[in-house]
Amino acid sequence: MIVAGKEYITGQDRNEPTAVAHLYDGTFDNPGQPMCARGWNREEGFGYSIFRNNCYSLCMVCLRRAEKKLPSVQPKKRKCKWL
Repeated sequence: MIVAGKEYITGQDRNEPTAVAHLYDGTFDNPGQPMCARGWNREEGFGYSIFRNNCYSLCMVCLRRAEKKLPSVQPKKRKCKWL
C-alpha cells in the first residue's frame, strides 16, 4: 500500500481475524515496525504476529501517521492482549 508516496505493508493480527490491520514500515519479507503502538501485539509490546497484506479494515491512527510522514513507532513495554 502506498501512502503519501511511501510504500507500507499491511498486517492483521493473527489472533483476531476481524481486527483492524496496521501499517508496517517495511517489505513483505521484512515488515519492519508498525506505524502505531497497537501494531506491537506480542511479548509485552516488543513483538508482533501478523498476516501480511491482509486488510479487513485499516487502523486510522496508522493511516494518519503515514499521511503526515511520521516515523514508525518504537517498541516499548506495555500490556498486550496476546502472550
